[in-house]
Amino acid sequence: MENSILYEYLGIIEPNGFVNSAAMDMKIRCRNDYGWNSAVWSKPHFTVCNIIQPLLNEEKLTKCFERNTLNISPFNIHLYGFDYFPSPTCTLYVKVKDDKEFSEMVKYIRKFSSPILRPVRNYTPHYTRKAHLTIAKRIFENDFMKVWPNWEKAVYQSSTNADRMLLLRRPLSRGYHKFEQIGDYPFLAKGAINPQMKLF
Repeated sequence: MENSILYEYLGIIEPNGFVNSAAMDMKIRCRNDYGWNSAVWSKPHFTVCNIIQPLLNEEKLTKCFERNTLNISPFNIHLYGFDYFPSPTCTLYVKVKDDKEFSEMVKYIRKFSSPILRPVRNYTPHYTRKAHLTIAKRIFENDFMKVWPNWEKAVYQSSTNADRMLLLRRPLSRGYHKFEQIGDYPFLAKGAINPQMKLF
């Protein structure tokens, strides 16, 4: 029965040390100045996908990522300024200036991973539509709007290289579980992704 246990799989891109340090400073500021403790619950990262699957499908999933992510070319992520996602609670994030390459990468990952996923009741795989670097989330709107004018006017610009994707997992069960890394997939291609490329 162990193989039927559901796990949450998170595909992420980590920023370089400079961006990571700046983002952590912002997260700590949100915790210390506003009491937004959730800001420091996770390390800075760009989410690529979030997938719920039974453990029995993990090997197939990881091998699929291993075969196909090497067809992706490294690219730069340019960051500038801040924005937020509204309702049901607010999420403060750093904007990506031009997310075309990020979006193309996500589309390709969705194309090769979707066919091997097993259907899971009440869960739909999530692939990021808008690239962003989260600073704080799950903030009640009333609290958020009190400080948003300060962030809206703040100036921030930086860039980081996307040259690999990490795959994390944690059991989907009651109680808090930390993610553990189970895959590290470098982007090794030297050109644009070929949409006709054989996936399996």
